[in-house]
Amino acid sequence: MTDFAVRFPNPVPLHLPLRAAHARPDVPALLQTAEDGQYRELQHAFRPGGGIASADEVTNLLRWRTDQPISVLARWIVDHRVLSFDWQSLTMLPLFQFDLSTMTLREPVSQVIRELVPALGGWDVALWFARPNAWLEDASPIVAIHTDARAVYDAARADRFVARG
Repeated sequence: MTDFAVRFPNPVPLHLPLRAAHARPDVPALLQTAEDGQYRELQHAFRPGGGIASADEVTNLLRWRTDQPISVLARWIVDHRVLSFDWQSLTMLPLFQFDLSTMTLREPVSQVIRELVPALGGWDVALWFARPNAWLEDASPIVAIHTDARAVYDAARADRFVARG
């Protein structure tokens, strides 16, 4: 049995700019700047698909679909059916992986996540979706998955093999 805990913090407004107050003293300033830049990159890339939400916000959206939203989301995270990553001690989820009208999973996205997770962590998978990909003629996977889900899956598979060596 796997022990798994999901933190469900208070929601963080997605429209607030990043501020120095969020800086962690235990992380060097250069690393904070790189992480902040990558997070802003993810915000920009995921905005057309609904943005990024905290686990608490996703749980609230799931309340309309299930009596056990925390359990459902936790199971999806453990099974690598959804992409999640940590940002400033929060579990964050890009919303493009859900059909927001029903809060069901977009299966082509889940398949890609399951392909990549053995080789990459959540943060790196999020960046993989956001950035141009050579296998996709420099389209980003988040854009390409809507028109050619199979090509995105094939790109994920190729990149997993490259990452694993």
